[in-house]
Amino acid sequence: MAGRNYHAIANALQTLAQAIGNPNRREAGGAVEYQELDRFQRNNPSSFNGGYNPGGAQNWIREIEKIFRVMACLERQKVAFGTHTLVEETKYWWENTRQCLEVEGQNVT
Repeated sequence: MAGRNYHAIANALQTLAQAIGNPNRREAGGAVEYQELDRFQRNNPSSFNGGYNPGGAQNWIREIEKIFRVMACLERQKVAFGTHTLVEETKYWWENTRQCLEVEGQNVT
């Protein structure tokens, strides 16, 4: 059962990583990006720390996507803002994943 939970969480986090490949990722930047992050944080997004909780991962994704829809976020912003809410083991997962993607030549947030 633990393997299934890990798989669901890994899939949820992979969804965020896949958004990096979108060509819209360079459309926002600079001071506007910081203002949008502040706006995102005012929506009180929950943090995600991983663990063996696929239901929690699904709820976190739904919550974050709801904020993204209301804010009409660009794909680049979704990656930056979504990964900003990662804590504990998921934060470390993202740091390692980001490094791997950068080695492969992908520009990531």
